[in-house]
This record gives sequence, structure tokens and C-alpha cells, in this order.
Amino acid sequence: MMAKKYFVLPLALLLLTACQSAPKPESTSESNPELKAAAKKAHSATPHQRSHGASAGHRQSFIKDYDQNGDGVLTRAEFDQARAAHLRAMDSNQDQRIDEVEYVQEFVARMTEEQKEHRTKQLKQAHVRFGVLDKDKDGDLTVKEFAVSGTRMFAGWDLNKDGVINEQDPLPTP
Repeated sequence: MMAKKYFVLPLALLLLTACQSAPKPESTSESNPELKAAAKKAHSATPHQRSHGASAGHRQSFIKDYDQNGDGVLTRAEFDQARAAHLRAMDSNQDQRIDEVEYVQEFVARMTEEQKEHRTKQLKQAHVRFGVLDKDKDGDLTVKEFAVSGTRMFAGWDLNKDGVINEQDPLPTP
């Protein structure tokens, strides 16, 4: 059991190092000012497209993304207007056509922006979680304070309470 504990940290560090040293794509919004401007334009012209599976939450996201007047209802006209704006924003050479480069550049820029937003939210949440775990508010997590989250995390996945997490455990409900 102890060997597993000591194996996970070096493995995580190895993966982190590999990810950081991996070559970055040539055309990212960070290295290409035109792409960054196009991403900003596309992002502001129309909301993000969602390509998630069907669920009530995804439907709400889809409506919110394209609802032009913010009334919580998406009409076909609003959807078509948003899509037309999206096309104009993607069409960097204004030829009324989206070539593969324009399409992929918009996607890369959108994903880069979404990742940046996600990272910012997750970092804020990490500070909140630390504050919750640091019961005595001394700025450090004791082993006991840290163990509380692990106990809760394991219990959240071991729903059949057999002390093992595997495919037989039911999935947690949101």
C-alpha cells in the first residue's frame, strides 16, 4: 500500500513535466495576434457552441448560448441570427466561406479561451476548498484536516459502501 502512495506523486510530476515540455501548436491565440483578435471577435459576436450530449443542463446551456434577447427562450430566428454572426466572425477574409484554417483557428481560439476561463474558476475554487478544509484557519492543512476531504471524496464514489470503488458502484447523482 505504501508503495502505491509513493508511486503516484512521481507519476503525477512526470506527467506534468511532459505536458509542460510538449511542443505547443504553431497557431495559438497567444502566439498569433490576428487569431487572438479573431477569437475575441468570435467570442463576442456569438456565444460558444456546445457539443455535449443531451440533458436538461445542456439544453439550458444551448438556449443561453444563442438566446439573443435573454428571455430564456430560443426561437429559430434568434438561433439563425447567432449562427450568421458566428459565421461572419469566423470568416477572417470576408469571402462568405469558411475554409479549414478559419474553422480550426476559431476552434483553437475558443478552446483556449474556455480553458483559460475554466482554469481561472478552478483556481478560485481551490482557494475556497483550502479555506473550508483549514478548520483552524492557521494557513496550513494538518494531516487530519486533509484527510476529511479524502474521506468525503471516497464515500462520494463508493456508493454501495463496500470499501471498493469499481464499475459495480452506481454513479453519483448530480
